[in-house]
Amino acid sequence: MISLVVLVLLYIFIGGAIKFVDQAYDEDEWSLKGAFYLAVVLGGVMGLLAAIDDPFSTAFFWAMFVSLILARKVDNAAFLACSVVAIGVFAVIALMQGSIIFLPLAFAAFMAAGFIDEIADGYAHKKQMGVWMDRFLHYRPFSDFAMVAMVLLGVFPAAMLIPYFAFTISYNLVERISPIDMGSSLKGLLMRAVHLR
Repeated sequence: MISLVVLVLLYIFIGGAIKFVDQAYDEDEWSLKGAFYLAVVLGGVMGLLAAIDDPFSTAFFWAMFVSLILARKVDNAAFLACSVVAIGVFAVIALMQGSIIFLPLAFAAFMAAGFIDEIADGYAHKKQMGVWMDRFLHYRPFSDFAMVAMVLLGVFPAAMLIPYFAFTISYNLVERISPIDMGSSLKGLLMRAVHLR
């Protein structure tokens, strides 16, 4: 059984890495080569967790894969490689373990919420619905609603909220970072250091 601390750290990595790859291909903000290699590692980590951290990560990541496919979001080489590696790693470990706990209702809830989040986010990009509504939909809240509901219903222990929201926070933090912002911050830091000397 994987420890909660390790699980949280891996979910932080996964959330940030997904957004990094997304920004590299959709917004040309990062190196495509770096994003591709990161996606391969990402796929391995996701496949590993989906296999050994059942039933939570199993339902969460499989629902993510299916909802992204249905929403046609696997639209570049990196995410395709990530998906292939994740499925391959999951299949190998699943065969070695012999059995994995899979909760169909949790999978369905995550999948439906993830699909709605993807569609709502895309709709918010196309339509002007006001600042607060745009922020609400870009945050992708429906998966959060599904997760909290499943915890309240006893499907998952409350401790699973920690890695789940670690993933969400990491994803949103990377979304707010760009190379230009990083360059400006580094320049400002260096300027302050020079003036302090």
